Order: sequence, then C-alpha cells, then structure tokens
Amino acid sequence: MSKFIDRLDEIIEGAPARMGFGPARSEKTPGLALIVQVSGSHKEGAATATGVSPDGIIIAGLKGPAQIGELKDSLSDSIWGVRTGSLSSEDAKSYLESGCQLLAFQLKGTSIGAVASEDSAKVLCIDPAVSVEELRDISALPVDAVLFPLAGASSSWTLDDLAKVARIRGRLGQYLLAEITEPPSADDLKVLRTAGINGLVLDVSAGKEALNSLKKSLMDMPKPGPERSGRSNAILPGAAYSAQREEPAPEPDEDDE
Repeated sequence: MSKFIDRLDEIIEGAPARMGFGPARSEKTPGLALIVQVSGSHKEGAATATGVSPDGIIIAGLKGPAQIGELKDSLSDSIWGVRTGSLSSEDAKSYLESGCQLLAFQLKGTSIGAVASEDSAKVLCIDPAVSVEELRDISALPVDAVLFPLAGASSSWTLDDLAKVARIRGRLGQYLLAEITEPPSADDLKVLRTAGINGLVLDVSAGKEALNSLKKSLMDMPKPGPERSGRSNAILPGAAYSAQREEPAPEPDEDDE
C-alpha cells in the first residue's frame, strides 16, 4: 500500500493512538490533506515544498524521468510523486525506482502497465465537467484517487461548483483531490470536506506564506461529525439525509392476517 494512501486514511479516520507510557493521546491530523505541487523551478520549488511539511508533494512539468535524479535526494524525507500527461510503463517504472510514491496522469495515452504497481498511489487527472457515463467508466479503473481543478478564487465559488463535486463524489469511490489556486476560508474548507473532498492541491507558486496559512487552517479544522466514517460517506448533507431514510415496511402476507 502506498504511503500516500496510508496518510489519506489517517486523515479521514484519525491517526492511531501513540504507543508507550503516559496518557493515551492521538496524533493531531489536518481536516484535509495538503498536497503541494511544484510546476517549475523544480529545485527551489522542492525546497520550499519540503519546508512546509505537507502530506504530499507532486512534481509536475518534467521532461522525463531523467530530471527527477537531481530532486530525489531533497525529497527523500517526504511523500512525493510525479504528475504527467500520458504515462508509459517504462516511465512509470523509472519514476518508482527513483523513490516516487505517487503517479498522477491523464486517461488518454496512459499505458495499462503504468498502473500495475501496488506500492504507489495512482491518481487520475480529470475535468470536473466529465460526463456521467465517463464517471461510471472511471469508477471501475485501477486508480486510487482522482484530481480535478476547482477553478477561480474560493470567493467566486458557487453552489454550481459544489454540485460538480457532489456529482463526482456520488459516482466514484476513489479519493477526491481538488486543485485550487489560493487558500480557501475556514468555512469553505468545512463545506469542501462535507462535500467529499479529501485533499487540496496548491502550487508552490502561491508562495510559502500562503502554503503555511493553508496548512494552519487545515490543522485548525474541527474534527468531522460521527456521520463521517470514511471516503464512501463523504457526500453532501442532503444526499446523506436521503440515503438514511428508512425503507418502507413490507406489506404483511395474507397468511399473517
């Protein structure tokens, strides 16, 4: 199992209690995972990303596996991965041999063999406007998570944006990662979590101050309510309400009358 998926599980379910003497206490986990993406100036960006201590780092914009050699030492203490367009089996193998623990890719052009490893997290990058039929197809693919953009600033998000998230969540059992351009407010973070998002992807170009601010907001999020027990239950309150309605009682048999 990938360390990245283990981390997502810790965040969703809560970290296990510490072992040893002394009072039992649980490690504090953020309300959502923070994934920092490094799209350019890779050496400097990787240094900034590791300094924030996120839950994962994604390196994007590489020309091929050869470029990762100069970065892997600085990333060795972090959970990190690579984001690309199409992905071949050979490139996937090279990235994994370099210590990559997460592979993010698009549907078209990606080799079947690229998703064969069980030691790395497989993240499929999709368009939030993808059709219902395509979502049904994606749900059956051997991928662990899907990544999609939430365009614009959080102040401009509307219920239509939230409806798109709910439509994706309602048809996929994979983890949901939303790519954003700036840190959302504390209230928006709670709504995104309730809608079913498990992690946020913010590019390092947003600046170290913005990254640290988002991390603090995620760590300050209150624990989710008891109704949220896992990613399969991460849906809108209205959907959760309708799913919990009692089934009508069966009509009695004539013999029982």
